[in-house]
Amino acid sequence: MNPITETDVLAPFEIWEVPFDDGKTIKFHEPLVLTPVPLPDDPEEPSASGENNYALIERPDLNISVFAETRDELEEFVLSEIRFIWQRFVLVDDAKLNVRTLAIKKTHLALAEVIDG
Repeated sequence: MNPITETDVLAPFEIWEVPFDDGKTIKFHEPLVLTPVPLPDDPEEPSASGENNYALIERPDLNISVFAETRDELEEFVLSEIRFIWQRFVLVDDAKLNVRTLAIKKTHLALAEVIDG
């Protein structure tokens, strides 16, 4: 695995769709653009070195916050996070959600829909 370089960190992700294992796909109406930012270190295990080998993507309105050491891992984590949020909030009845999670659900539904096949 190659660590993230400055060029990789600055390159935004453009996500058009997120597939589920069952053949369904979350399809965004417009590309979801997420821009990684460099982190000085692994936030869960900081060290004194402060080497810039991690990147972070945050999108609080979508409840996305992931970090990784490589660009491939970062993309994988973002897609996984979107799937998880869709299943945990978007597919759940509104009455079972609190104000914060209902807002996240509405934001996701404004940006995307699920299609079969």
